[in-house]
Amino acid sequence: MIRFKKFSIFIILFTLIISSSFNDSHGITKDKKDFKVVGYYSEIFKDTIDENVQFDKLTHITYAFLIPGEDGSLIGIEKPEKLKELVEKSHKNNVEVLIAVGGWSYKNIALDPNFEKMAGSSETRKKFIDNIIKFVDQYDLDGVEIDWEYPDLGESSQNYEKLILELGKRLKEEDKYLTAALNGAWSKTEGPAPSKAVTDNCLKEFDWINIMAYDSNNEQHSPFWFASTSISYWINRGVPKEKIVIGVPFYARPSWKQYRHLVNEDRENAYKDYAKGDPLDSYYNGINTIKEKTRLALKNASGIMIFDINEDTTDDLSLLKAMNDTIDEVSSMSLDEFNKKMYFVINGHELTFRKEENMGIPFIDENNRTLMPIRKPLEMIGAHVSFNKKDCIVTAKKGDTTIEIPIGKDHIKINNEELKMDTKTIIKEGRTYIPLKYVFEGFNYNIKWHEESRTILVEN
Repeated sequence: MIRFKKFSIFIILFTLIISSSFNDSHGITKDKKDFKVVGYYSEIFKDTIDENVQFDKLTHITYAFLIPGEDGSLIGIEKPEKLKELVEKSHKNNVEVLIAVGGWSYKNIALDPNFEKMAGSSETRKKFIDNIIKFVDQYDLDGVEIDWEYPDLGESSQNYEKLILELGKRLKEEDKYLTAALNGAWSKTEGPAPSKAVTDNCLKEFDWINIMAYDSNNEQHSPFWFASTSISYWINRGVPKEKIVIGVPFYARPSWKQYRHLVNEDRENAYKDYAKGDPLDSYYNGINTIKEKTRLALKNASGIMIFDINEDTTDDLSLLKAMNDTIDEVSSMSLDEFNKKMYFVINGHELTFRKEENMGIPFIDENNRTLMPIRKPLEMIGAHVSFNKKDCIVTAKKGDTTIEIPIGKDHIKINNEELKMDTKTIIKEGRTYIPLKYVFEGFNYNIKWHEESRTILVEN
């Protein structure tokens, strides 16, 4: 019997090790329950909770903001009844609620000095932490997010660490979360000074970190690459992907327009990241960029954070809906399937290929070139497509550009000028496949490839 028990334990441990190794190498978050969708809820908005909060699409809500006083006191929230209502309805929907402490400013006065003074002495830190614990208990909250923007290197960093470790200890005793809002990084290896001020001890104490990969300069407010480098930076700092949640904005800069208002102005804005304005333009994240960032997070992180859920629509153009649709799709894939999948976005609209349509499926050929079924993508950009069976030539016309694509050849003709290719057009299962790059560039479209999200962007 003893030998059998030992053997059984060995088998269980072996299975766990194999399972763990598989999951680590898998890369894609497989269980939707493991992927966090964290929505900031700012009390400044007047919308009712029932109208604006899509509980079924969230795992956590962070209520903003509780303001720290420099003496360790707390400046109470303005709408306590709204917080109580939000907690009650969230818990009924299996959504956990945290309180965000801090933020950039309060009544247009920066909060960094308050944090600096409060964290600078053991007495005021203790008072602050005692008040936080009381607040968490009073409102039946599930955790606390520290949003100190930002500690400096040196003594400030040391005081930040003391605050985090002391607060973390108390919250763990209460079985509550401790998270942090940390800044994004423009480099995979070099972060700004505020990032360096967050010590490794702090990073170990947090249950997860919400990366604010937004509010960069206007046209670079929150592009895909910024999310990618931000995740990589914190991973290179030793934070495991299981503790990384990437933040996305539901608002534009420099106009500060909310996504829902941009869509109300023009539904096509949902498929863009830029809208011209008067007097200020809007740079933001539309549906396709949100889907891309969600795929990135599913592969390289463990969640996505929204600032702010009140700024979304609640219809078919909802960014939260786009996130959840993406989570459903990608979490059903193996890593191998994901790495073979390609997403095409042409002029802001996603081009999908489904087997049941019998229109062909894109693939990568032996020359590592993407070949696409010809008719659907070219008709999407308004090109007229015809096929000369006698000469086996596909002709595509758009405006004053005519492209001839001979089947089985390694060249095309653009307005009778021959262009050499490093792959060939082929017919596969009765469908003509074209090299994506050469044909679209022939029509003056730019092509970008984002490996981490498996996305091809085609724009004119």
